[in-house]
Amino acid sequence: MAPSPCVLVDGDGRHVTSKALSTKADPAAGVLEALGLLAEAAGIPLHDLLAGTTRFGHGTTIGTNAVLERTGARVGLVATAGHGDALTLMRGHGRVAGRSIEEVFSVHGSRLPAPLIEPRAVLELHERVDARGDVVVALDVERAVREVAELVRTHNLDSIAIALLWSFANPAHEKDLVDALTAAAPELYLSRSSAVSPRLGEFERTVATVINGYVGPACSSYLTSLAERLAGAGLQTPLLVMQSNGGVLPAEAAAATSLSTIDSGPAGGLTGVATLAAAYGHDKVVATDMGGTSFDIGLVIDGKPVLADENVIDQYTYRLPHLDVRTIACGGGTIARFDKATSGLRVGPQSAGSEPGPACYGRGGSEPTVTDADVVLGLLRPAAFLDGRMPLDRDAAVAAVERLAKQLNLSVEDTAAGILEINNMRAASLVRQQTLERGHDPRDFVLYAYGGAGPVHAFGYAAEIGVREVVIPLGNGASTLSAYGIAAGDTVLYHELERGFLAPFDGDALAAAVAEVEAAVRADLAAAGVSGEVKVEVEALMRFREQLMHSLEIPVELPAGPNTGAGLLAAFDAEYVRRYGSGGTALFQAVEVFALRARASVAAALPTPKAAATDGADAVSTDVYWPGLGWTATAVHTGVPADTVAGPALVELAHTTIAVPIGATLRGGDGGVLTLTLKES
Repeated sequence: MAPSPCVLVDGDGRHVTSKALSTKADPAAGVLEALGLLAEAAGIPLHDLLAGTTRFGHGTTIGTNAVLERTGARVGLVATAGHGDALTLMRGHGRVAGRSIEEVFSVHGSRLPAPLIEPRAVLELHERVDARGDVVVALDVERAVREVAELVRTHNLDSIAIALLWSFANPAHEKDLVDALTAAAPELYLSRSSAVSPRLGEFERTVATVINGYVGPACSSYLTSLAERLAGAGLQTPLLVMQSNGGVLPAEAAAATSLSTIDSGPAGGLTGVATLAAAYGHDKVVATDMGGTSFDIGLVIDGKPVLADENVIDQYTYRLPHLDVRTIACGGGTIARFDKATSGLRVGPQSAGSEPGPACYGRGGSEPTVTDADVVLGLLRPAAFLDGRMPLDRDAAVAAVERLAKQLNLSVEDTAAGILEINNMRAASLVRQQTLERGHDPRDFVLYAYGGAGPVHAFGYAAEIGVREVVIPLGNGASTLSAYGIAAGDTVLYHELERGFLAPFDGDALAAAVAEVEAAVRADLAAAGVSGEVKVEVEALMRFREQLMHSLEIPVELPAGPNTGAGLLAAFDAEYVRRYGSGGTALFQAVEVFALRARASVAAALPTPKAAATDGADAVSTDVYWPGLGWTATAVHTGVPADTVAGPALVELAHTTIAVPIGATLRGGDGGVLTLTLKES
């Protein structure tokens, strides 16, 4: 069971946080329990708290868990005749898509993912739309409905995924079939590709449609139940659900595209970082979330979180606009071990998780983890862990690390320090990959560290990449930043239009396509039941014609006109040179716009955060084994400090600890932000 974070933000920007264990059997009960703790922390009865709430956002892992645990709906696939095997054939990289480097090199351990649709539950319809959107073979809707009904009865299906060929060029056949099926079988969950992922790429579009149908019934049922129980508990405002694109949507609209709720938790963290970065004046940020099992990283550039087009879950690749958050197994529960092949120390990717967890948790874990190394080195004081609510077993941590130390012929302290150094290097490598592949120097960024383990280790991986300024956002609220991001997320909806234009662009045709996608996204937002002042932004997805794997997102200046094409071409050339250098441009390849992406949003208008210092007791001293320095007397502060803290020091908060190494300083600021400044290398 993972902790469920909650955050309450009032009209003045003050925030209160709470955490409760999630309840797998009844997730809504875990939400209400966390809200009860939040109400208790705020000193307000739960009913009064909910009744006075003007905006309620929620993030869920229902969809993610359904795919990973294979507990989703019984799904059937409807495809164009001759294309029913698209999901089975996959792409050539299907065995390794989304897998770690260690797993990729384990050739014998590679496998194809388990199927998402029921065996043989595939119906091929005689219909055909060509690449231009012209109907070549009309669909017999009445016959198709009868055949789908027979497919549902034969395989006892809960959900139907409809992915017809070239549906994104002309969705008429899919829409007609959905309308007819809705009238004939309203209890059936329907997912159509032209609504879920209207992009070129038959396999990826089919994957998106099937996964949406696979998780849709569970997500829809859960969100409906949660909304009813929250209303019964006093909530009078609509339930908003976090999407992987960093925005929220009303629950009913979110349930229709349940695929977009997958990975919404990490997206909430990056959204929170982007919101706070704007308040703190940071336009280039590396957002790092280190928890018990994973390390998530995203970027904020020019004040906006970076978006990605392609995503992978359990080796299935699909296309959907989502915040580009990369994840590796590099958290507090990551297991360290002796590598017999190299006689060296390895850290990860295996994790002890929360059950049994690190050895120091006292729940039966015996293998050394990163958290055990923290305890051995003194970076985590056992009696102060989680504000004293969960004392750690230092003897168990020492015993676990000592067994590994004997294999390495090292001292216990040097082994623990080595575990941290390797873990920090793995985290730093992911940061370098994310920044350098986009043409950015990581040293030009501010690093935000959050999650339970992030502030403990940030000094190490920040120094490894050359970053000197580390921000722990919201102070103690750093461990609940994903919840804050959900509260801060704008209402957002994307609409994509696959349309090709080759340079030199036809300005009028391009302007007409921009106007079309702009009008469509406004209509979609209105249909989702969203009102308010709408802001629309449009990007052109551009590339050199032969570079099918690499593209750039170039903003379109609105309103579009005859000169839009020339402006896009100049902006593409400038961005390509900035990212890849002046010698990287292709002289003999034409530039093309292959798709347009519109983003409609209504601002959340969350107040700028405020938090007071909570430093109470005088600092005490403890011994910490700082990597590279050995045992050193270190000051320990409890709560958010009111004054600047000079290293070496530990700042213990309710849900995390901030490690301040020698030569570094930690200072507080407005909104509860804590800034760790490292000494120059």
